[in-house]
Amino acid sequence: MSKAMMSESTDDIGFGDTLLRVEGLTKYFSQGSGLIASLFNDEEVKAVDDVTFDIAKGETLGLVGESGCGKSTLARTVLRLLEPTDGAVWFKDDNLAEMSGEELRSMREDMQMIFQDPQSSLDPRMKVGPIVEEPMKAHGLYEGEREQRARMLLEKVGLDPQHYNRYPHQFSGGQRQRVNLARALAVNPDFIVCDEPTSALDASIQAQVLNTMRDLQEEFGLTYLFISHDLSVIRHISDRVAVMYLGQLVELSDTEELFENPQHPYTRALLQSIPVPDPRAGGQRGVLEGDVPSPIDPPSGCRFRTRCPRLIAPDEYDLSDTQWDQIKEFMRETERRTFEADGEASLRGEFFPDGTPSGEAGSIVESSIDDVLSDDWDAAEERMAESFAEQSICAKEVPSYEVEAEHGASRHFAACHLHRDSIDGSVADD
Repeated sequence: MSKAMMSESTDDIGFGDTLLRVEGLTKYFSQGSGLIASLFNDEEVKAVDDVTFDIAKGETLGLVGESGCGKSTLARTVLRLLEPTDGAVWFKDDNLAEMSGEELRSMREDMQMIFQDPQSSLDPRMKVGPIVEEPMKAHGLYEGEREQRARMLLEKVGLDPQHYNRYPHQFSGGQRQRVNLARALAVNPDFIVCDEPTSALDASIQAQVLNTMRDLQEEFGLTYLFISHDLSVIRHISDRVAVMYLGQLVELSDTEELFENPQHPYTRALLQSIPVPDPRAGGQRGVLEGDVPSPIDPPSGCRFRTRCPRLIAPDEYDLSDTQWDQIKEFMRETERRTFEADGEASLRGEFFPDGTPSGEAGSIVESSIDDVLSDDWDAAEERMAESFAEQSICAKEVPSYEVEAEHGASRHFAACHLHRDSIDGSVADD
């Protein structure tokens, strides 16, 4: 997302000034140390790559994506629990990425985190009262008032203050997560990162915890970065939603806008995958084909292009939509080895029932068919990738566009070249 778009994205959404601003945040992990590192010194896991967004005071920004897309790594890097490889994290006009030592430690008073597993994030040897008091002790706050404040916070999150002397194992999963919430509130923070805080809870308990979090947000003026893979949870609690895929943001907009007017094929696939609790409902759920590429060597241009159902055809070939769809399917099925070449007639009937295209594109397809029939799948895969997939604008340029929002007043960011010709679209590097 371009810096100009990022800096203006919360202007009209009804919240206060920007509290957190992330610019070009990047986090790479090396593949090992010693001999392994020397053998693979050029290979790094690109967990988070050039991510930009901001969060306004009092806002909840939902962060959604498949498991392994980099959501938790992004959150931990924002809080400086992980050292960023590049980029900046501006919090109250201070760059956390440049802080260290006591300066960073004192800043943590205003930033807290709620972890995914309510069991493992609580020390089983400590009672919940001292657990809630621990952040106060770490920052030297509320001397002489800590027990009173801990009991007050336990009550605020929906627990009995008389449970101060109980151990975590004496609570249910939902109650343990409320203890985590009380601990996060102990130092009166402004910003809380919630890393899938309800994923381990039953649906009915999820709703109770989410409602408690919203009530506390209003009472204490909290700002949330809420991470989840559950779209229903994200829709319930978020003011805006950011969609992440393979270490990068692909879409960012108001919650209603994103759910009612998704502009990225990956977002649409996520929404189509939501089960409908009605056996009479027609239609099929959307299913993405293929595997997520390796974050060690992600695709060039748009990272979703290897699975995108709307990959854009190269401009140099004069292809109809039907011809391109057939070529695209043959190219991807060849790459994934999902069919058997039982003869030329069978292959052509399966992928090109009306014949192959004319011109140069047709020649490439014919050569690739011959390769497959000769059992040289690698040659066919390489030829089609070089001629079609890598010649698409989706492979040549990183997409970054602002599109017109239909619901709400804030801007709508979509990292998809399908918007390259729109009136309101603008590439970030222009």
